Amino acid sequence: MSGLDLRGAVAVVTGASSGIGWATADALARRGAKVVVAARREERLVELAGAIERRRGTALPVPCDVSRPDQVEALRDRVLATFGRCDVLVNNAGIPGGGAFADLSMAQVERVIAVNYVAVLACTHAFLAPMLRGGRGHIVNVASLAGRFAVPGSSVYSSTKHAVVAFSESLHYEVAPRGVRVTSVNPGFVSTEGFPHRRGGGILPVLPPRRVAEVIVRVIERGTAPEVSVPRWPASLQIVRLLAPPLYRFGFRRAHARGLVPTTRGVGASTFEDEGDS
Repeated sequence: MSGLDLRGAVAVVTGASSGIGWATADALARRGAKVVVAARREERLVELAGAIERRRGTALPVPCDVSRPDQVEALRDRVLATFGRCDVLVNNAGIPGGGAFADLSMAQVERVIAVNYVAVLACTHAFLAPMLRGGRGHIVNVASLAGRFAVPGSSVYSSTKHAVVAFSESLHYEVAPRGVRVTSVNPGFVSTEGFPHRRGGGILPVLPPRRVAEVIVRVIERGTAPEVSVPRWPASLQIVRLLAPPLYRFGFRRAHARGLVPTTRGVGASTFEDEGDS
């Protein structure tokens, strides 16, 4: 299965009011896509859509809290009523969710799960049916390298990202024969408004959102699935984890001791990654 030509494609991006979501929507529009930008902060969406339209692109701002099923359904209905289809869905909305598990309230835990995982299922479920009917599409779920490594101090956030990675791979195998690809894009440290990383613990570089956006665009155009890490090399550590678990755990403990720590923000902290407003 080949990738999608973004010229004239209809692309929905959640969490588009900042960070990776904003950069991805902008990058997709520059490639010729008609972009639907969704998030809670309507004024930021209008600003982004205006910038795209001033370049003679097409952008539709739709306020949406992805943790609200009724709003997700309304988003889908608005997209289909306006454009008649959806070719690309980028599930990017997310919130920080680290910190010691014992220090988090269950309300905080449930909020992180609702936004970072359940909302991915809800948005995917809403837009998958029209994609399958059309026999084409690509769903990109912005996960995290925290979805590949169990990081101390980020048990809830990391577990939601592990779930997104597993969901993406499983669903890809289900729907690829019907023309729809699903990919989890797993960034490392990315510094934005919601995740203000200033360093990567001396191990990983802190990436600008546009770097992740470029990867997302490339994934869609090339039809890459079911998983891509940004940067790529940390994913190779999974081999060490499988073949030499004691060595892997020793190395991870050393890395944590040298500064691989969560970034406190909002409901707690995040260890890897950066998304946008939910």
